[in-house]
Amino acid sequence: MKRILVIVDDLLMIHVIELIIHKEGYDADLAYNGKEATLLLHTHDYDLVIADLKLPFPHLRELATVLERKKQLRPFPILVIIPAAFLTGSVSSWFGIDADETVIRPFCPFELTGTINRLLGR
Repeated sequence: MKRILVIVDDLLMIHVIELIIHKEGYDADLAYNGKEATLLLHTHDYDLVIADLKLPFPHLRELATVLERKKQLRPFPILVIIPAAFLTGSVSSWFGIDADETVIRPFCPFELTGTINRLLGR
C-alpha cells in the first residue's frame, strides 16, 4: 500500500484529506506542524508528501531542508496546497520546497484525488 505523509496545521482540513486518501486505498500519516513532519520523515519512507504552505515559517524552512535531503535518498513527489493569496511567484522561491504539483485552496475533493492518483501513477 502506498504511504502518504500529510502536513497540515488545520485540524478539519487534515482529517478531510485523510478521508480522501483512505477512500482511494492509500495509507496516511498525519503531521500537524513541521516538527512532527520532520520526525516522521526521519523514521519512514513515503510515496508522496502533501504539505499545506500555511505552516509557521520557521518550521516550513526546516521542513524544506529535510524534504530535499530525503528526496535525494529516495525520490518521491511533493504536492503542496496553497491559499489563493500565495499565487504570485513560484512555490520554491517563496518557501524552498520544490513542489511537483500544487492545489489551490479551497479545492474540490475530486481535484485533490485526481492529483494524488496522477502523482502516484494510478
